[in-house]
Amino acid sequence: MRCERLRDRIGMLVDGELPSGERDAVSAHAADCPECGRYRDDLLRVRRHLIQARQVAPARLAQRLSSRLAVEAVRPAFGEEVLPTRAGLPRSAPMVARRLAPYARYAAVILVACALSVAGTSWWAQRTDTQGRVSRDLLSAHVRALIQDSPVQVASLDTHTVKPWFAGRLDYSPAVKDLAAEGFQLVGGRLDYIDGRRVAALVYRRRLHQISVFIWPTGNGPTASYSARVDGYSVLGWSKANMTYWAVSDVGEGDLRELEALL
Repeated sequence: MRCERLRDRIGMLVDGELPSGERDAVSAHAADCPECGRYRDDLLRVRRHLIQARQVAPARLAQRLSSRLAVEAVRPAFGEEVLPTRAGLPRSAPMVARRLAPYARYAAVILVACALSVAGTSWWAQRTDTQGRVSRDLLSAHVRALIQDSPVQVASLDTHTVKPWFAGRLDYSPAVKDLAAEGFQLVGGRLDYIDGRRVAALVYRRRLHQISVFIWPTGNGPTASYSARVDGYSVLGWSKANMTYWAVSDVGEGDLRELEALL
């Protein structure tokens, strides 16, 4: 099956709209094709974000919206004489229009709700795309450090050596913690350039694996925990105490979650 022809089918698969026979074939292809698998995972992630973002509109807002739409539904055309009746419609309005007026108001409410849903979907898609772009930049920075002679510019196990090193090199002070007792040994730190700004990068060692932890003031960072698997690497982002954290490594997501709880 050609990947280009499957993109719409993968979207229908995520929404549960495919018949059982075709569902099995598309699922098998997405499991075997890395590119289509990532596309499926991105759609699932957006779907989860949208579900989490759903909120019930306040009753007062719904009442105000309904009242406003009701006024618009019975507003006369320019120059039309209005003679009010008990039904609230002009006497000149046809009987059919009077009977359909309540349904028109309900239809208008549904259209507004659909417009809000589309706007929310577009916002989440743009946000997810931004986080995906940042995660790819972070992965490139992590791999770039791995192929250098040293992944750090200041090598030390001592937080009192690493933290002061960033002074004067950044316009903020990153938190540097000694987590050796918890299984994350500090290797050192370096400067990196992510999403158009200079950022702090700490390096921890988890068994034989290196973890790059990028830190900068909250701005374009995730408001909630964000995770992805990119080219065999785990990428995890979160915000805490007005700072954005991103961790990248070839360890499993569980290890990065444990590090998130410690930092």
